[in-house]
Amino acid sequence: MAISSLIASRFARSSHALPAAAAAISQAPRAQHTASPLLSGLGAAARAFSSRALWKGAFVDAFLARIKKNRENMNGKKIWSRRSSILPEFVGSSVLIYNGKTHVRCKITEGKVGHKFGEFAFTRRRRPHRTITGKGKQGKGRK
Repeated sequence: MAISSLIASRFARSSHALPAAAAAISQAPRAQHTASPLLSGLGAAARAFSSRALWKGAFVDAFLARIKKNRENMNGKKIWSRRSSILPEFVGSSVLIYNGKTHVRCKITEGKVGHKFGEFAFTRRRRPHRTITGKGKQGKGRK
């Protein structure tokens, strides 16, 4: 609830008149934040799960920002910055993302834009639960 609506509701319940300053605040047009140019083409979906302030823009490591600025090719580049966001300029390239031990190859598609590089290089091995197929643990029997 906005502050101006709180002021207006408080004065509506009381017998006092609404001050001119509070009335001007409640009638003033609201300022809209302008979205970052990095997120402007992504729509509401990218802004929905973006926990970073819109005026700051998406976080991109200096190494990746330099590649973006120089319009270099990203194919085969090794990326250690798992916290960097994937930008629309990187779509179509294939990169190697570090998972803590090795570099994992990842093809960047449009669906991955706005996510972080680290989301696509798992740091833990996927090992399904195995059931015991043998006779099981047998203790020593007494004679």
